[in-house]
Amino acid sequence: MRRTTICRSSRIMAAVVVALPVAAVLAAQDSTMAAPAAGSHVVARGETLWSISQQYFADPLLWPEIYRRNTAVVEDPHWIYPGEVLDLGGIAEAPVDTAQTVPQGVADTTTRDTTTAADTIGAAPDTAQVVMPPPPPEPEPEGPGTIFDRQATKQQQVQDVLRMYAHQIYRPVRRGEFYASGFLTEGEQLPWARVVGNTAKPSIPVLTDPGVAGQFAEIAIVPPEQASYHVGDSLLIARLDRKLDPWGEVVVPQGVARVVAVQQRQVLAQVIMQFGRIREGSLALPLEPFKDPGAVRPAAVDQGLEGHLLGMRDEHVLASALQVLFIDKGRADGVALGDVFEAYRPASGEVGARSEEVRVQLLVAHTREHTASVIVIGMSNPALSSGMPVRLIKKMPS
Repeated sequence: MRRTTICRSSRIMAAVVVALPVAAVLAAQDSTMAAPAAGSHVVARGETLWSISQQYFADPLLWPEIYRRNTAVVEDPHWIYPGEVLDLGGIAEAPVDTAQTVPQGVADTTTRDTTTAADTIGAAPDTAQVVMPPPPPEPEPEGPGTIFDRQATKQQQVQDVLRMYAHQIYRPVRRGEFYASGFLTEGEQLPWARVVGNTAKPSIPVLTDPGVAGQFAEIAIVPPEQASYHVGDSLLIARLDRKLDPWGEVVVPQGVARVVAVQQRQVLAQVIMQFGRIREGSLALPLEPFKDPGAVRPAAVDQGLEGHLLGMRDEHVLASALQVLFIDKGRADGVALGDVFEAYRPASGEVGARSEEVRVQLLVAHTREHTASVIVIGMSNPALSSGMPVRLIKKMPS
């Protein structure tokens, strides 16, 4: 019994001896963690230097300053542990190194400061900051760039609009107007060919006229005797409307076709321009070359060439501009493409009678030897009649 008692007492004494150092350590830890100093923070579970900087300074980008002041406690800014006491005094006044900051949530990717604890203890926060040079500016693109790279200012936009009004591209007569205006034959026997019709068979014969050809359609043409057509030749497709004595017949263009194949008794041509309905029985003529007058403008003249109105190309009431009329002045009189005439009703010359009245302005679009085709470009009164006087008011430079 005594031996058993002595054994138990020895075990109790050994446990007491082991427990004394552990209690001393716990007491020391309690004495260090019980009352943190002013301007410090005890790390809790789940906190990071980023969140602590946001909590105390409302700026998470100050987390590098907290690390620099606590290198003696925090070995790695990526890892902080509950119970660690961080010194936060004076950090609010410390400058922020923006070159070392990172987006929220990835603070652990920042490179660890290489300064040691001995260098930072007792030193001001500013002395431990590493000044990084600013990033170099982005290189400017070479060349003028594209419309997507350059953004025009409001002043440049206004200048572009004004420049468009001040420098408008002017064409007195265009190619299509020249060929579509028509002319008077002036009694000349022209080498007309005969249009047979469209070579393609319609898919629905009931709804489609097989003799009508549209743009890009292929038509068959029978050339006149002793005529020689070649692939690539251009032909004017037209119809003869009526006679206008003594100036010959009125030619009304319907389109322009280009020869694509030459056969024994006919040629095949493709319609490349269309002004009207091209059907069987129309006529074809080698295309007259168009001489572009350029971008020059006619100059105003006083007491210009005078003539008379011969009539309208189409027999109907003048309802709008861009309709074609004929005058009795042509190339022999010095009339050129782009000249401007006006048709007017002269004053009677009697006391108390009406004054002179300008009815329409006319642009010369096609010239023959003694006649010209003119387009109505301005109209104040549609009442026109054959024999009405016309006069030249603008002349193209020669």
